[in-house]
Amino acid sequence: MRRGRIITLCVVIAIMIMLSMSVLGHAALQKPANYPKKPIHFIVTFSAGGGTDVGFRILCQYAEKIIGVPIVVVNKPGGGGEVGMVELVRSKPDGYTIGNFNSAHTTILALREAKYSLDDVEPICLAVSDPRLFIVRADDDRFKTIEDFLEYGRKHPGKLTVGTSGAGTTGHFQILAVNKFANTSLQPVHYGGAGESKAAFLGKHIDAITQTVGEILTTFEKGQARVLAVLADERIPEFPDAPTLKEKGIDLVMASNRGIAAPKGTPKEIINYLAEAFKEAMQDPKYIAEMQKLGLPIKYLGPEEFRKLNQKEYEVYSAIAKELK
Repeated sequence: MRRGRIITLCVVIAIMIMLSMSVLGHAALQKPANYPKKPIHFIVTFSAGGGTDVGFRILCQYAEKIIGVPIVVVNKPGGGGEVGMVELVRSKPDGYTIGNFNSAHTTILALREAKYSLDDVEPICLAVSDPRLFIVRADDDRFKTIEDFLEYGRKHPGKLTVGTSGAGTTGHFQILAVNKFANTSLQPVHYGGAGESKAAFLGKHIDAITQTVGEILTTFEKGQARVLAVLADERIPEFPDAPTLKEKGIDLVMASNRGIAAPKGTPKEIINYLAEAFKEAMQDPKYIAEMQKLGLPIKYLGPEEFRKLNQKEYEVYSAIAKELK
């Protein structure tokens, strides 16, 4: 009997220790006073179903367990991500409205005037860095290789249509850059996000699409698409047979970096707290497994490192944009 009570007591103590460790773990995030007290709204600046939308919906599910309040995801597509970004930067900087900040938002600034600037956002963290691709339908016999694809563009100027997630996005920039450096003539067709672009592609309204690993992986696995080329330094494990553009003499590397930001003026203690909360969520083995299944490469950078990345991207894309003019 006494032995049974001792075992029970040990179990109770063990449970208390685990609970206290969990509490201490979240307390170590230095939760700001009186925050958060209500749901946090997360603006996704692209349509439902794309890599940005899917990836951040999953991340928010894990992060809200740590933060302790619901994170409500709202899609605000349009203008290649500008519509949602304008709503984000104009939101009250109280930590209750945050959203995605992608490479696409930087390329918009490099290509044209926009209703926001890098100074209008407070970077929270980078979450994903996803290589870009050129993709055709599996049953399209016109294009066996990327050389076939680019040559078709040269011989039929403006006739080879390639879908993007919107004007000014990284995909749009990818097409413009390839037209310049490969001396071809691909015709960009813009949609409200990767999901809309993919639907048009599968419906045969356009010839090809430029997307990322995470956005196209399930379509590829279903046998509906083929990857002609990867815009990375080296071949990637998801598509080992797809060459890099560098292999074909086109020195062009592009990835879609996807992070989280808040409106300018959001208190620093809230920014740092959210950055650490999302970092903890990104370390969850179940989250890692889900992202691997979707082909979304996880990459974390804190607020200042993410700010520097955005600035570097802007400088690089601005330099290329000048060459394209």
